[in-house]
Amino acid sequence: MRKSFHHRLLTFLSAPRTHRAAWWVLALSAVAAYLLIYLLAPTLAPGINFYLVQPLAWLLLGGVAALLAWSGWSAWPRPTRLLFMFALLLGLIQTAAFLLAGIIFGLGYSPYAHRFPAVVGNLWYLAAGLFGLETARATFVRRVGQHNLLLAVALGALIPTLLLIPLARWTTLDTPPEIIAFLGAHLLPGLAEGLVAALLAWLGGPLPAILYRALPLLFEWLSPVLPNLTWLVHAFIGTLVPLIGFFYLQGFLPTTANPDTAAEAPSSHHSRSLNSWWWALLIALTVFWFNTGFFGVRPFVVSGYSMKPTLVAGDLVIVQPVTPEAVRVGDIIQFRLPGGSVVHRVVEIHRENNQLTFITQGDNNNVRDDPITPEQVQGRVVLVIPKVGWPTLWLKQVVQWLF
Repeated sequence: MRKSFHHRLLTFLSAPRTHRAAWWVLALSAVAAYLLIYLLAPTLAPGINFYLVQPLAWLLLGGVAALLAWSGWSAWPRPTRLLFMFALLLGLIQTAAFLLAGIIFGLGYSPYAHRFPAVVGNLWYLAAGLFGLETARATFVRRVGQHNLLLAVALGALIPTLLLIPLARWTTLDTPPEIIAFLGAHLLPGLAEGLVAALLAWLGGPLPAILYRALPLLFEWLSPVLPNLTWLVHAFIGTLVPLIGFFYLQGFLPTTANPDTAAEAPSSHHSRSLNSWWWALLIALTVFWFNTGFFGVRPFVVSGYSMKPTLVAGDLVIVQPVTPEAVRVGDIIQFRLPGGSVVHRVVEIHRENNQLTFITQGDNNNVRDDPITPEQVQGRVVLVIPKVGWPTLWLKQVVQWLF
C-alpha cells in the first residue's frame, strides 16, 4: 500500500540527519524573515513594504514552522477551553491596565490611520505577524521543551522578542539614559509578554498565544486614542501584568505525566523551577524600577572616602528627590558634576537675586566644593545601608580592568 505524504515526511524528519536539518531550516527561516523585514523591505515603497513584503516574510516563517509541526517534528497540543479563556482574560486585563493608566496619566491621539482601507491593511499585517511569530514560537518551544522546559520558555521569550527589534535600533543606543529607556519601554515588556506566550504555546500551541497577544495589539492599532505614558509607567505595567499572568499560568502545568500514578513527574519539577525563575525575574525587575527612581527614591553606591566617617566606600545610600527650597544646611545631597554624581554635605546656602547656590564639602575634605546650582541637585540622602554596595564596586573594577 502506498504511504501518505504525511507518513513519508514524518519518516524523513525522524532520521538523525534530517532531525538536525530541521533545526537549520527553522533557524534559516527566522534569519531570512528578519533580513527581509528590516533590511530589504525598508528600501521598497511603503505600501509594498508594509502590506506585501513584511507579511509574506512572516508567513514564510510561520509556514515552515507549521510544516514542521504538522510533520510531527514538533507536535502542538490541543488547547483546552479553559486555556483559551485564560489567554483572553489576561489579554483583556493587560489592555485594561494600559487604558486605566492612560485615564490617570493622560490620553493622546493614535498615530495609526483609521480609514477603512488602512484598517483592513493593518489587520492583514497584524494577522500575518502574529501567525508567523507565534507559530514559530510554538514549534520551537514544543521541541526544546521535550528536554528542558525552563530553557524552552526562556529562549521562546527571548528569541521572538529580538526578532521584533530592528537591527538599526541597536545602533541608536548611545547614552545610558537611552539604553535604560529602551530596556524599560521595549525589551523588558517584550520579554515579559514573551514568557506568557511561550508558556501558552507549550500548553496549547500557537492559538492561545495568538489570542493573548492579539488583544493589546488590536487596541493599540484600532483605538482612536492611546495612553500617553512615560516609559517608566509603560515599563511597570508592561512587565508586571504579564509576569503576574505567567505566575498563575503555571497552575496549568500538569503535576504528573501519568494520571494513574501518584508519583511526582518531571513536569512538577519544571513547574517549581519556573516558579523560582518567576520570583528571580520579579526581584530583578524591582531592582531595575528601583534604580530608575520609579518608587520615588534612587540608590547610589558610595565609591570614595570624602565623606568618611559618615559614609565610606561600599555604603549604599537612598536618595529622595527634593526641591531646592527644601534643602537645609547639614543635609547630605547628591548632585551632578561633569565626571558623575557626588554625595557631599551642604555647609552653606546663598540666595542672591532669587537664585539659590549651595556650598558643599565632604566630611573628610579640608576644602569646599565649587558652588552647586539647583539644577545640579539630584536629591537628598534619607537612608544609609552600610557595605551593601561592595559587589557593585567589585563589578565596576572588573569591567574597568577588562575594558
